[in-house]
Amino acid sequence: MKKIITVTLILTVFCFAECKKNKLDSNGLPPATRDGKRIIGFLLNGQPWTPKGYNGTANLSPDFSMSVASGIFSLSSYRIITSANTEYFGISLKDSVNFIIAPQTFQLGNNTLFGVYFSNNTCTYDYFDSEITRSGTLTITKLDRTNGIISGTFSASLTKYGCADIKITDGRFDMKF
Repeated sequence: MKKIITVTLILTVFCFAECKKNKLDSNGLPPATRDGKRIIGFLLNGQPWTPKGYNGTANLSPDFSMSVASGIFSLSSYRIITSANTEYFGISLKDSVNFIIAPQTFQLGNNTLFGVYFSNNTCTYDYFDSEITRSGTLTITKLDRTNGIISGTFSASLTKYGCADIKITDGRFDMKF
């Protein structure tokens, strides 16, 4: 009888224990956190997009500098779909990081401080290419210079002649720098 109670107790503990892994939200994206969890995710034309795979370099790389210009932030990532098909994504905020007081929103357009990069095997939408029609926003929701955390949300629409339109929604990131 003692053995049955012990086994029942152990099974109960395992059945109700929560896993510490990041759970995905209903869209299949990592949760929007503000703790430096090292995440990025968004919906790309309605489909979940997160970094995936390894090509010899980290598939998620932040760059933050308060000493360049008036401060810069960029985040680059890639997703290997197949060995012959890789997508690259990046966001960049130039010449303004030293002046951010979160929350603060930046608009995406031509000649703005906020830029988006996306490329796949058929097209490249460069950060500040004037041939691309772009719109969207970047909101820095947390900028903790003491603990080295930057978090935010973003969206973007990119149109380029000869390429499929790109629509990025529900974007979020949470990084340590």
